[in-house]
Amino acid sequence: MRKTGLTLAVLMMGLLASGCAPLLIGGAGAVVADEVIEQDQGGDGLF
Repeated sequence: MRKTGLTLAVLMMGLLASGCAPLLIGGAGAVVADEVIEQDQGGDGLF
């Protein structure tokens, strides 16, 4: 019974993580772009 519960928990975490992956990737891309603009042009960057 414990093995089934653990398997179910792992599957649920996988589904939740895959749903959030585009948000995490997009957020990371925005941070990198902001840092690049700050380094190239100085100032506050994009945000």
